[in-house]
Amino acid sequence: KSQIGIRLIQCGCILTDILRVQDLEASQGTKVHGYLKIMDKPAGKHKIPITLINGKGDGPTLVINGGEHGSEYNGPAGAIALMKELKPEAINGKVIIVPMVNTLAFESKWMHGNPIDYKDLTGYYVEEIPRGGSGHPKVTYYVTTTFYREVLAQADYRINLHGGDIEEDLMTGTMYRQTGDKEKDELNLSLCRAFGWEWIRESKPRPSKNKMKFPMTVGTEAGGMGRCQSDIVEEVIRGCKNVMKKLGMMDGEPIIPPKAYTYEPYHLYAEHGGFFISNVRAGDLVKKDQVLGVIKNLFGESLEEIKVPTDGVIHMVTSPSIWEGDVVYEIGKNIREIE
Repeated sequence: KSQIGIRLIQCGCILTDILRVQDLEASQGTKVHGYLKIMDKPAGKHKIPITLINGKGDGPTLVINGGEHGSEYNGPAGAIALMKELKPEAINGKVIIVPMVNTLAFESKWMHGNPIDYKDLTGYYVEEIPRGGSGHPKVTYYVTTTFYREVLAQADYRINLHGGDIEEDLMTGTMYRQTGDKEKDELNLSLCRAFGWEWIRESKPRPSKNKMKFPMTVGTEAGGMGRCQSDIVEEVIRGCKNVMKKLGMMDGEPIIPPKAYTYEPYHLYAEHGGFFISNVRAGDLVKKDQVLGVIKNLFGESLEEIKVPTDGVIHMVTSPSIWEGDVVYEIGKNIREIE
């Protein structure tokens, strides 16, 4: 908790009794539901559901969001349950819940991006919405910029709930990106550990010219293949509460397995397009030079065997419909056991 206090000081956070997003307000000890207004559409407003929970006690501000990708369902289902279940009198601090950020993709069963401008939200957080030119409406920029300015910019911590899109078999686990600041990275790892899943995807620092300051984030990958399963949803709910307990926002201690494993991700790409058949599933441990799968043409002729270049764990398996250059696997290497 001393680390968490230091984090709050470093953020320069100003504690106030009112939790406010646009014209929606929650005074201390209350919970309110409403909408985050994004932009005007030809037929009306584009807005997304949001819940503000302002706890009775003092503490950090936490954002819980799902649905940056519209066909990843277990995370949003868990966020919806938390919207109903969390009570202000049992919370120290403030919680903002946005169960489905990319509602246009959700409505259209669209993978990764959205059906209007085809952009993936995760790569389009910008300080200013670009102007000029004609073509597709800039829906993604309006969503990311509004979500950042109104929600993420006032948060100390974030739980970003992801999962496997419709075409992805994905291993359940948490993830974070290192910053190079040892103290912050250790705290971020401890929050991922607190969520309660055994596998933690640990990405290396990435240089960026973007000056936007994002809250410390625990990412999740919860299930895959476009499924929404009650047992995984319950794990998401428990994991979010675990992180809140770790942050001192709820009473109790997080319930976590005795050991966990971190790994570094990398991708394997197809040299040929065709029909991809995998020999392994997400979560399988693999050995160097093991044949993971094969790509065939539609006459049944083998075009390519896919071998793994190092020992690791299968993080993701993608669609049988493969174009040349597509990702076929994401592999976790350099597996490290942590207490």
